[in-house]
Amino acid sequence: MSSSVIAITPGGRQLALKIGGACGFTVWLPRALCEPEDDAHSFIVLRELICRRFQTDEALVLIMACGIAIRILAPLLRDKQSDPAVVVMDEAGRFAISLLSGHWGGANALAERLAETVGALPVITTATDGKGLYAVDLFAREIGVKPEPFSLIKTFNAAMLRGEKIAVFTDLPAAQLPYGTGLLFFSYPLFSADEQFAHRALLTNRQKIPGARKGDLFLRPPNLYLGIGCRRGIMAEQILAAIAGVLERFNLSAASVAALASIDCKRNEEGLRLAAQELGLPLKFYQLEQIERVSVSCEQSAFVQKIMGVGAVCEPTAILAANGGRLLVPKQKMDGVTVAVAEAEYPWSDSGPAGKRR
Repeated sequence: MSSSVIAITPGGRQLALKIGGACGFTVWLPRALCEPEDDAHSFIVLRELICRRFQTDEALVLIMACGIAIRILAPLLRDKQSDPAVVVMDEAGRFAISLLSGHWGGANALAERLAETVGALPVITTATDGKGLYAVDLFAREIGVKPEPFSLIKTFNAAMLRGEKIAVFTDLPAAQLPYGTGLLFFSYPLFSADEQFAHRALLTNRQKIPGARKGDLFLRPPNLYLGIGCRRGIMAEQILAAIAGVLERFNLSAASVAALASIDCKRNEEGLRLAAQELGLPLKFYQLEQIERVSVSCEQSAFVQKIMGVGAVCEPTAILAANGGRLLVPKQKMDGVTVAVAEAEYPWSDSGPAGKRR
């Protein structure tokens, strides 16, 4: 996704060009201020530009008065999960104000980054940051997991502000996780017997966990990869039903599925493409030569070997998509579709203990 910096004054123009060059953001300037040598795009109507970029960009830096920004942004606001990060700066570059989506969207971190880039003062007003607490949504964003249900974030952060501790249960060594004030980490086996903490989060790709109770927050790592094999002309509904059936049967969370994968000759299979689109997931394809190099234990299909040139599709493509991760669910056959699930290592565990500490 792209990020934009928008200025409306001559002083703001210089700051926008500096930020654009240093941070790789797209620079937008009024047509009257945009010089031929500027690495920038021009616009005519500010409100129309911000409305467009709000829908498409990951972050917006608005070099203008807060009042202008707020009046334009107010009708556009949706929710914390989808609104982009918005930082407002004055044209002199004295302040970088985190205005919208401070934690989940990353505006607080962006304000700090901009402050370092131009020598500004970051202005961050979220209560947990003011008290030096490691907010649950910030923790989730930094390690790349999805809170479920997201509505509990407000409850958990409010508990932290009251001085209550949040217990995070995980099957990873605690040393591999970033930690901070307000969060306590425990191994997963302690979860089912825990009665000490009113607010508990569980880092897992399992849909249901013994001992879970109402009010527990699940943190879903996107580390499941589904290899898909299918007959020609398959409907998206059949693929979606097969995926849902496998996830339910093996107690896996749909929120942890990171991508679908298949053999390259299925690239034009509309049902597969539409299924990935419906799930909002990327669809990866692998060449015959790549698949042949993956060792799998499933029974090889003579029919698939004859048609595709390999005896198996779903298991090797799942493993390839998971970057060599372990096969979690072997090939499952359902109504013209085969599905296998591979589990990748958590992305933050590749380099050992996380360096960020609070």
